[in-house]
Amino acid sequence: MSYYRRNEGSIVFAFASIAFIAFYCVTYFIRRCRDRAAASTARDAYEAELSPRRLPRGLDAKAIESFPSFIYAEANGIEPGQGELVCAVCLNEYKNDETLRLVSPCGHVFHADCVDIWLSYRSTCPICRADVVP
Repeated sequence: MSYYRRNEGSIVFAFASIAFIAFYCVTYFIRRCRDRAAASTARDAYEAELSPRRLPRGLDAKAIESFPSFIYAEANGIEPGQGELVCAVCLNEYKNDETLRLVSPCGHVFHADCVDIWLSYRSTCPICRADVVP
């Protein structure tokens, strides 16, 4: 009996194992390329959504200016809004000389510059997501 006849099962098993591993590697790389292409498409769509060329869906400047604004030091005693000490948009604490803006439907207070930018792209409150169309 020849050497190959005695080890025929081992040789077939080795080739089958190598074929399985090769098949797995090929399908893995195909899935990886497909997922990478899908992620790239999703990232492009996300960047297009944030693109400055996109028309804003928020409020116009006149509507934003209609919300009341005040200096923090002058209104510190009356605790405007919900009494926040930090702007929820930029996460910085309020300073005494900064201008704040009150979003009237819900009563939340933010830095005027921060909430003006927010409202130019969205028509909701940054905290509670209430519709703030005046």
